[in-house]
Amino acid sequence: MTFFSDAIFAIAMTLLVVEVKLPALHHPTGPELGQALWVLLPNYVGFLVSFLVLGRFWIIHHDVMGLLRAASPRLVMANLLLLLGVAFMPFPTAIISEYVNLRVGIGFYTGWLILLGLLNRHLIQVIARSPDLLDDDIGAHEITPLLHRSWIPVMIGVCAFAAGMVTWVAALVVLVVVSPIISIVVGRWAARAGG
Repeated sequence: MTFFSDAIFAIAMTLLVVEVKLPALHHPTGPELGQALWVLLPNYVGFLVSFLVLGRFWIIHHDVMGLLRAASPRLVMANLLLLLGVAFMPFPTAIISEYVNLRVGIGFYTGWLILLGLLNRHLIQVIARSPDLLDDDIGAHEITPLLHRSWIPVMIGVCAFAAGMVTWVAALVVLVVVSPIISIVVGRWAARAGG
């Protein structure tokens, strides 16, 4: 299950770059190419943010799967739902790359981030409710901090959504600058709550 999941994450992360298209120039000059590359800035940002988002989900997924000794049908289904969300991520990335200045584009992208966060949280909840799936040397209490930290992507998505309804620049600031702060604050809270 872990190898299959890793493959889905890898494919989805690789497909993100498809939205960074080569500029079509008929009689290229240096300044014309420079301008065309500048126009692609939203595509670069969309790729970078989505790559880092999926990377964070992959790291968490990898850590969680490393705690298991067995799988259940319910866990497999929860994992499959998360992978469905991951595999679809290139489409919201294409939307935000092309329509970053529209509230609907920001709303669609950040809404998808919230859904991914909830699917990730559901996966961790399934494990927390089935401690018999954990390795023998892992206690059920070790899932609690992961469960608390699973709120991070949901909170980032909600904050970016709210900011995006004001202006698209604010949404990007939340996704790029504020998200590490949210991660640190919630991570510290989770560490205290779990310990």
